[in-house]
Amino acid sequence: MADEMRRIILFSGTTEGRLLSERLAASGIPHTVCVATEYGEVLQTKSDLVRIEEGRKTREDMERLFSDGAECVVDATHPFATEVTANIRAALEGKHVRYLRVLRELQEDAAEGVTFFDSPEECAAACDAMEGNVLFTTGSRDLAAMCEKIVDRSRVYVRVLPSAVSIEQCIAAGIRQDHILALQGPFSEEMNLAMIRQYGIRVLVTKESGRTGGVDEKMSACRKSGIPCLCIRRPVAEEGISVEAAAEEICLLTGASKRDDPGDRPDPEKVPDRERTETGTGREGTGEKCVPVTFHLIGVGMGDPKGITLEADHWLRKADVCFGAGRLLESVTCKEKYPYFRAGEILDKTAELLDSGRHIREAVVLFSGDTGFYSGAESFEKGLKEQADIFANWFKAEVRRYSGISCVSALSARLGESYSDAEILSLHGRCSTRSLTDAVQRICRAKKSFVLFSSGDEVAKLAGALRRAGCNVGITVGQNLSYPEEKIITCSLEEAEHISGQGLYTAMIKNSEPQGRRLLPYLEDDAFLRDRVPMTKALIRHESIRMLELREGDVMYDVGGGTGSVSIEAACLSDTLSVYAFERKKEAVSLFRKNVEHFGLENITLVEGEAPEAFAGLPAPDAVFIGGSAGRLQDILAALLRFGRSMRVVITAVTLETLEELMRLDRMPEVTGLRMRQISCGEAEALGAYHVMKTENTVTLTSFVLGERDEERE
Repeated sequence: MADEMRRIILFSGTTEGRLLSERLAASGIPHTVCVATEYGEVLQTKSDLVRIEEGRKTREDMERLFSDGAECVVDATHPFATEVTANIRAALEGKHVRYLRVLRELQEDAAEGVTFFDSPEECAAACDAMEGNVLFTTGSRDLAAMCEKIVDRSRVYVRVLPSAVSIEQCIAAGIRQDHILALQGPFSEEMNLAMIRQYGIRVLVTKESGRTGGVDEKMSACRKSGIPCLCIRRPVAEEGISVEAAAEEICLLTGASKRDDPGDRPDPEKVPDRERTETGTGREGTGEKCVPVTFHLIGVGMGDPKGITLEADHWLRKADVCFGAGRLLESVTCKEKYPYFRAGEILDKTAELLDSGRHIREAVVLFSGDTGFYSGAESFEKGLKEQADIFANWFKAEVRRYSGISCVSALSARLGESYSDAEILSLHGRCSTRSLTDAVQRICRAKKSFVLFSSGDEVAKLAGALRRAGCNVGITVGQNLSYPEEKIITCSLEEAEHISGQGLYTAMIKNSEPQGRRLLPYLEDDAFLRDRVPMTKALIRHESIRMLELREGDVMYDVGGGTGSVSIEAACLSDTLSVYAFERKKEAVSLFRKNVEHFGLENITLVEGEAPEAFAGLPAPDAVFIGGSAGRLQDILAALLRFGRSMRVVITAVTLETLEELMRLDRMPEVTGLRMRQISCGEAEALGAYHVMKTENTVTLTSFVLGERDEERE
C-alpha cells in the first residue's frame, strides 16, 4: 500500500487540495498528500488510503520524492504560492511523470468599488494613504513586506490561520498581539461584517484567491459596510483544471471508478484535457478595430427605480449593453445585461462582444447612490485609465457620469432642509473610537450635520458619545429611505441610544449652540491622571507646542513621554497628526496608556523603550519635543539627523547641566534658527486668610531647526 500511495502525489494546502484528496479516497485511490505545516496536517481528512507528509519541501526533496515511483503529481497549492509551484515544475523536468495543476475558480463578478493591485507592496502603500483601521485577510506570508509600507502599524489588524508560525510572523511584522485575529475559515458575509464593525475597520485587504478563498463574502461585506476593498491580483496567469476534472483524469490513469458525486460528474467524452482559468485577457482582437465606445456611469440612487433621473433612464434605454451588480440590474430596463462592475471585466466583455461582431457604441455601468458620493465610479475610471492601452485594439473609451439621488439629499428633501451649510460625515461601517471622537468634535462645532450609518447600532453609538460629550443637539433619523419600509423619526439622544437593526440609516443633527473649534492648546493640568510621574505643566506645554509649529499631517516625536500630557495636547489639535511617544519607565508607560484611553485618542503610538534605539522602523518626524533625554541628547540628535531631512525641535531644560549642553548647540552646522527662552511661572495658593504665589522651577525652552532646511515649512 505504501508503494501505491507514492504513485499519486498531491501537494495540498487549499480547500481544493482537501476536496480532491477526499474524492480520490472515495474512489479507492491510494495517494500521498504533502502539506507545508502542522496545521495543514490537522485540517487534512484522514483515511487509510491517504499518507500525509508534513513539512516544507525544497526542490531536492521533491526530486527524491518523485523518483520513488511517482506516476502523477498534482499541484493544488494556493495561487499565490508561486515558489512552491516553481519548485514542483523544476523537480519534474526530465521525468516521465504526469503533472496536473488544480486552480481554484476566479470569481466571474466582483464587488462594486474593489480596487486591484499587482503586488502586496503596492497594495500596502495604498493602505498607508488611507485613514482608519486596516484589516489584512491575506495571510502571514507577505505580511512583513506589506507592513514595511505602513507608517502607523497600530491601526493594522490581521486575520491569519491559528498556527504558531502565523502568529510569530505577525508579531515579527510589528502587529500588536490584540490585533491578531487567529481563526480558521471559511468566513460568511455575516462574520466579515461583524469583524468590520467590531474592530472599526475602514479598509479591507484580500487576495484574488477565488471563490473558495471567501473573496465574494469579503467583497460583499465591504460593499454593505461602505468601506473600500483592496485586492491583490494573482501573481501570474496560469492554466489549470478543476477538482472534478483532476479527479476524472486520475481515475482514468489508475483505472479506478470515480464514486464521489456521480450525478454531478460530467460526460467523460466532453471533459476537456484542461479547463482554462486565467487572469487578464489573452484574446486576439478580431472585431472592428478601435471604435469609439462611451461608458455612461449612472447612479441609480437609493434603491427604488423611480429615483433614477430622466437623463439616466434615457441612456439606459438607448445603451447597447448594461453592466452592474445583479441587484441593480434587476431594477432597471435595458437591452442586454451583464452582472459585472469591475473595470477589467467590463472592458474584457466589451472587447469580446466587439470580437463577435456586435455593434457596441453606448454602454451603461450602474452604481448605487450618487456617482460622486462614496461611489465605485471613481474606481472604475481609474481602472479604465490603467488598462486603456490593453484594449486599444478594440475601442477608444469615453466616460460620462450621471448623478443619482444620495440618501443625504433625499433626507434633506424629506425634511425641507438644506445641506449646503452642513457637515457631511460617514460612519458607514467605520464606527471606530477615533471615527466617533472625530464625528463628535465636528458635530459639536457645526450648526447642522448629516451622518451616514450602516446599522442602527452605529446610530446608538454616536448618540451615546454625543450625550457624554454634553453636546446639546436634536437628531432626526431616516431608515431605508426610498424602500417600502422607509421610516423617519425625530427623537432625543437618549432615545436614539436604543435604535438597533440592520439597513441603511441617515441622520440629520441640528446643533443650536455650536462650540467652534479651539485654535490653540487648551488642556489644563487637572485634566490628566498624574500619580508620581513628572508632567510638563500647562504653560510650558502650551508654549512648547506653539514653538513646534505643527501642521496638519505632521509626524511628531515626544521623547520622554511621561504622563503623556504633551503628546495628548498635540494629538487633540488634529486627528491628521501622527504622534509617536517614547518612554522607558514602566510606571510612566502604564500611566501614559491610561491617559490616552481617557481622552479616546487613536493618533498616538506609545513606544516602550529608550531613545534613540526606539526610533528604529518609524517614519521620519516633522517635529520633535524632547522633555527628557536621560543624558543622551547628542545620541538622540545624531539619530534624528540620520533621517536625512529637516525637522523642528523643542527641548525643555531645568538643570544647569542640561542648559550648558544646549548652549553648545549653536556650534553645530546642522542647527539653524536657535532660540532660547526662560519661563518662570507661579500660581496663587491659599495660605490661611491670604494667598501667596507658589513659584515653579524656571524652565528654559530651546527651539531650532535640525538638518537641512525644508523650504516648504518656511
